[in-house]
Amino acid sequence: MEVQADSTKVANDVDGIEDSKVVESEVEPLLNPDQSQDEIVDQPETSVENVERVMQLPQVVELKRSHTLQRERLVLSNQPLETVRLAVLSLLYQCRLLWIHVLSHHLRVVGAGILTVALIIVLAFIDGPHEYYLREAIAYFRFAVWWIGLGVASSIGLGSGLHTFVLYLGPHIAMFAMRASQCGRVDLKAMQYDTPQWGFPSSWQHKECSELGKPMFPRLPTDGMESYVVPILKVLLQVQLEAVLWGIGTAIGELPPYFVSRAARLSGEKVKELEDLVTIPEDQSHPSLYSRLKVWGLRRFAQLGFFAILLFASVPNPLFDLAGLMCGHFLVPFWKFFLATLIGKAVIKTHIQTLFVILACNPHVLEALEAGLAWVIHHLPLLNSFSPRIMAAVGTAREKLSGHAGASEAVKGGYSFGFLWNTVVQIMMLFFVASIITATAQGYLMEQQKREVTALVENLKKKKQEEELESW
Repeated sequence: MEVQADSTKVANDVDGIEDSKVVESEVEPLLNPDQSQDEIVDQPETSVENVERVMQLPQVVELKRSHTLQRERLVLSNQPLETVRLAVLSLLYQCRLLWIHVLSHHLRVVGAGILTVALIIVLAFIDGPHEYYLREAIAYFRFAVWWIGLGVASSIGLGSGLHTFVLYLGPHIAMFAMRASQCGRVDLKAMQYDTPQWGFPSSWQHKECSELGKPMFPRLPTDGMESYVVPILKVLLQVQLEAVLWGIGTAIGELPPYFVSRAARLSGEKVKELEDLVTIPEDQSHPSLYSRLKVWGLRRFAQLGFFAILLFASVPNPLFDLAGLMCGHFLVPFWKFFLATLIGKAVIKTHIQTLFVILACNPHVLEALEAGLAWVIHHLPLLNSFSPRIMAAVGTAREKLSGHAGASEAVKGGYSFGFLWNTVVQIMMLFFVASIITATAQGYLMEQQKREVTALVENLKKKKQEEELESW
């Protein structure tokens, strides 16, 4: 019985060690400093540990260090021509691989797609009752591609500061909510796809309220401003489709990190981002509570189920930007990850953000908040003397949020707020495109450098074998 108990204990210890290596294997040093180069190369080639130890040889480490410096210098500001050249080569290479893969595995899908495009082109040149439906289908397609594309850009562009909810979707929802409260109507759109897209404004954006029709809701009594009590739910239903499409795009944008991390884990490679995340820097002898909680949570990410991923996706937090990497690294099933992310981002999180913007731009809600703030200030002795100044500032802010202020100021000034905002957006888009070009070029250069490292390792092994033959 004692022997059996000891064997059970040993087995449990081994299982515990194997479980603990899920994350620690990413950061443990794989080279024994007491082991010589000849001993490393002498070990069997089929051993994964041997391959990893060979990668730590001085020659290989020096080559990898020089490769890292080359990639750091490869930026548009330093080497513009070389960066663009490598980015174009990478794009052509990926297109070639995609074309070969599609022809090899999805030939029927390609054939169906070609026939569909050909049919659409033929119908576009033939007159008939189908023209209206074809135009509507194309308009909805452009509408969906625009908002889904912005969602994808929001997920993959966070590193460069491009968040398309703040730049596009949020201002669109705010503008619609303000116009609805000013005109007393929610049927502002000519069609559901009547939103600002592809650089063109919506049809209702610059129309007067008299052109849109008579108010449908009761008027809100204000100080000389014409506003109406528009139900929040009715405003939400009018902007819900583009918001959900944007959320779907953000969920799709989490897929590339998932597949990259999953492929790296299956091939035995390391992901530098994960290596930095799951370890605490050595120079931090007393790490902060946030650092310890982050490492603790990420190391146990593999234990999270569907509802845990759904919760992370539903609540805005900086850690979920790494969910694709973590789920791919821990081999979380694709549909579990994607469905939880899709529901969390496209349904829950999107509606939370949309409702927040609508509430912030609803004059009825702002009136109630202003009244509540006035009551609080009036009953606080310390703030009672500053009450007129505070309420004047709150009133000015409410007018700006309601869209009544600044309409005439934009005409007086040389540059309107819309012009300045579009300029900022275009500059951020340029930085975003530049970051994509740089990342693509660096990725292509990294693949070339991997081949150089592999060739160096093979030469070291070959040289060692030749020395052994000569010694015999």
